[in-house]
Amino acid sequence: MVKPVVRRILAPVDLAESREPELGYAIGLAAQLRAELLLLAVVDTPATLNLVGHHNQIGPQRAKGGQGRDFEQELQDEVHAKLQQLVDRAAAAGVRALGHLTFAEDVEEQILKEALVERVDLIVVRSQGRTGIMKALLGSTAGEILKAAPCPVLVARA
Repeated sequence: MVKPVVRRILAPVDLAESREPELGYAIGLAAQLRAELLLLAVVDTPATLNLVGHHNQIGPQRAKGGQGRDFEQELQDEVHAKLQQLVDRAAAAGVRALGHLTFAEDVEEQILKEALVERVDLIVVRSQGRTGIMKALLGSTAGEILKAAPCPVLVARA
């Protein structure tokens, strides 16, 4: 019997977006390949700032409640809750998924480290498809991952 080539898929998720991360392709691929899906949320400085804005909208009510929880713990709880929703969405499609949160300044480096540590067989990343001056100014997470990944990378256009 032939062993499956792809048993573990790493799918970084950008939780700083205002809409839910698009994981339909990664979930569908994992279902077809009967692979485990690892969802990685890397909270970096820009993502934190976006989440701070979200917390400022709801924060005053919490602050008046006197819960006394620090921002970092609230942030972790919020990200874990979002990751759990994505894990549940994958489970509904019959995919075994795990969510992992990490804080890092260099998102690409952290994704590559996770791929090595977790011994994934494939990384599925989304790309905005920027070209020219926009790519030069903003960089490309997908491009950086493609250059240094320890395994095959599938880039899906966002």
